[in-house]
Amino acid sequence: MSKNYGSRAERRAQETARQSTSLEDEKNVMVSETPAMKENSQPLANESLLNRAVRERLGEEKDHYSWVSYGVIFVMGFILSLTFYSFPLINTMATAVPSQYLYSGFAMTHGLTPYNDFFGSGGALFYFINWIGNLAGNSILLYVFELIALVASGILAYRLVVHQTLSNDAGVVVSAFTMATAAGLARGGVAPTLLAFPFALWAVKFLDVYFQEDRKDGTFVLFGMAGAVVLTISPVMFIFFLVSSLALLIFNVSQLRIGRGIYQGLCMVFGLLLVGYAVAYYALDQQTIYTSLEQSIFIPVTHFGLRGDVLLTLAQSLVLLLVFGIVTGFVLGVFQVRVANTSRVWYVLLLIGAVVVSVMAVMAPTFDSSNFLAVLPFLMIFQGKSMAKAVEEKKNLWLTYLQNKLFAPIMVVIFVFAAPFIFAALNHSTFTSEKAVVQYIKDNTSSKDSVYVLSADKNINRLSKRTSKIDTVPEYYPTKFKQTYDLNIATAQNKWIVIQSSYPIPNSLSATLKANYQSIGSGKGEFTIYKKK
Repeated sequence: MSKNYGSRAERRAQETARQSTSLEDEKNVMVSETPAMKENSQPLANESLLNRAVRERLGEEKDHYSWVSYGVIFVMGFILSLTFYSFPLINTMATAVPSQYLYSGFAMTHGLTPYNDFFGSGGALFYFINWIGNLAGNSILLYVFELIALVASGILAYRLVVHQTLSNDAGVVVSAFTMATAAGLARGGVAPTLLAFPFALWAVKFLDVYFQEDRKDGTFVLFGMAGAVVLTISPVMFIFFLVSSLALLIFNVSQLRIGRGIYQGLCMVFGLLLVGYAVAYYALDQQTIYTSLEQSIFIPVTHFGLRGDVLLTLAQSLVLLLVFGIVTGFVLGVFQVRVANTSRVWYVLLLIGAVVVSVMAVMAPTFDSSNFLAVLPFLMIFQGKSMAKAVEEKKNLWLTYLQNKLFAPIMVVIFVFAAPFIFAALNHSTFTSEKAVVQYIKDNTSSKDSVYVLSADKNINRLSKRTSKIDTVPEYYPTKFKQTYDLNIATAQNKWIVIQSSYPIPNSLSATLKANYQSIGSGKGEFTIYKKK
């Protein structure tokens, strides 16, 4: 890659400056100016040249944007979204974590509160979106939100790459595989990181323009607002904004832009507060301000550690890092750091941040592949730049991208469409038993009855449309939550309790079952149903 590629706008400004200087020399032969006049006019001339270069750059970008490409991106996004659990025509059985996210929206429409009546790992805004997405009585609106997030991510990736390469084809290539990666890692679509992803991608281009071509400091209000939205949807993805803010601080200090840096910081804080106060008002109304912060940020951050089958978790993580191009994206970034100019500090911190977030995803208390999607914003800046040489040499861009990623994107596309069938086959016995229990509950209870299910997922509650104000405490939660659970289960008023045979039964629940419930048998496969006496 050309060493000067990253500063194309700078080269154009320099070329324009040379031409302008030549014209000025000719004019100076005919018209004499005083030294004071020259000194006062030079800063204005430089500013005019820079603005002219930026305007020319924006004009060239617009020439390469294509409405046809936008249409192609939407169609590809729609096809990928057919694998989402929230797509009402398919309604496949979800695995553990996605089923909990799906259940949360349904539970909220029936009066339950996140963090209080059931545990949550997403931000407050994520659950608000989930609630809106289920107001129609099904998940159709939630599917629309997820589709918008996926397509918006594709469009933003497209515009980022066109900005870097001035190539429409390169933008479409990167956009297509970015959406496939997002759909694959989000696994079923219902994930906080997917809904937060487009805001992070917008921030990537925002900062790329700032480091390469500069922009008005007042626009950092928007950067702060985007960061606040991400924080209140997916806290783990907010790390990208923290790392980028640190890069801005170092850059401004190194360039002696102290005043500008302070003003930018104030703008970011103002934008953060604009969104933060709005979400805080909603959380205050729901009485979840502290519990939302505790469960979405404090507990995950303070309870890292591999649990369960450690080797399986490490193997899954390694496969995801390789197949979804995170490792190759990191390597591409390492090569580009060496040729970076004004953005070198940012690039280095992005690579460090990618490693940190990857480790956090592996070490998370509950393994969730969607957490790896939070790594992508750290590496997106390198995707278009890695194709710059191929654009200049007019090579096959699809082949170039696949070679850069060691042909892993092909496996990503296969994974996205094969995953629902693979998980259905691997969990066939459990899903079959759950469907039998769901039908039994529907036949023997009313919608007002409460059903507590002790299981690895929330499929039975979700599909039977029965809620419970008692939720199973994650094993890594502090003791106080388990004590509250013991008190609640001792006075449980649930008409039915369903227990998965492979799930460990807490002592408090065993005592309650003996005292207040009777078993009606375990003829529903892996589950035993208890009815209140």
